[in-house]
Amino acid sequence: MPLPDTIRLTSDTVMTISDSLQITDSLTVVDSTNLIDTLKAQVFTGFAGIPHPSLPCSENWVFGVILVLFLILVVSLIQNLAWIRESIRTFFQVKERSSFFSKNTVISFRTKFLLVIFSSGVFSLYAYYWLYNPENGFHLSIFLWFYLITISFLIVKFILSQLIGYVFLDSISIRLAKESYFNVLTYMGITLFPALILQIYFPSYLNSSVAIFSLALCVLAAILIIIKLFQIFFKKSIASFYILLYLCTLEILPIIILLKVFRLII
Repeated sequence: MPLPDTIRLTSDTVMTISDSLQITDSLTVVDSTNLIDTLKAQVFTGFAGIPHPSLPCSENWVFGVILVLFLILVVSLIQNLAWIRESIRTFFQVKERSSFFSKNTVISFRTKFLLVIFSSGVFSLYAYYWLYNPENGFHLSIFLWFYLITISFLIVKFILSQLIGYVFLDSISIRLAKESYFNVLTYMGITLFPALILQIYFPSYLNSSVAIFSLALCVLAAILIIIKLFQIFFKKSIASFYILLYLCTLEILPIIILLKVFRLII
């Protein structure tokens, strides 16, 4: 009796066994490329950070502006250091006198120009500090608009005073008035400068005291301007009417308009 064919049995067995290459593909099991794509597709969630507030004390450009203003003040005073002593000594004099600036025309123009730049910068930065909204931030572009408008305001006032003086007043009176007005604005800018630094960089509990001081300084400057106007132009009782008219049209009303323009910019 013949024996079963072992070779055929072995062949059938081989055919029924699954190919190990078809069971698992090692490259598809662990694929680093697919793993990276999976990680990229995942969205990591967490707590949203609080953005750093844009405050005057945290802005680098504010420190730069204050430093530039300080350097301008130092340079202007070094060029004509005796100006403060002379101007204070002769402030309440109304008789004709030789101007301290007229001794040197170049120094006179340079010192006045630097002091106007300094005072305008202090007024603009102080006005922006008081009018800005902390939610909108403290930006250099808005300060530059403030500064440009303040310079334009002073230029327009100078032109108007020149026209009024040429039509209605004598040259001596208008010169004294312009010098006095310039001196008051300069004193006010120099005095407000340290107050501005205190407002920006010192603790908030000092703000109320510094604000009261600044307000009192503005009132004092207005009183000094009124006193000088009466000293220079008060000749008859009717002159008081013209002085009050001047104060309303060229002092009070323009300042109100200037503040409204500042608010529109913000």
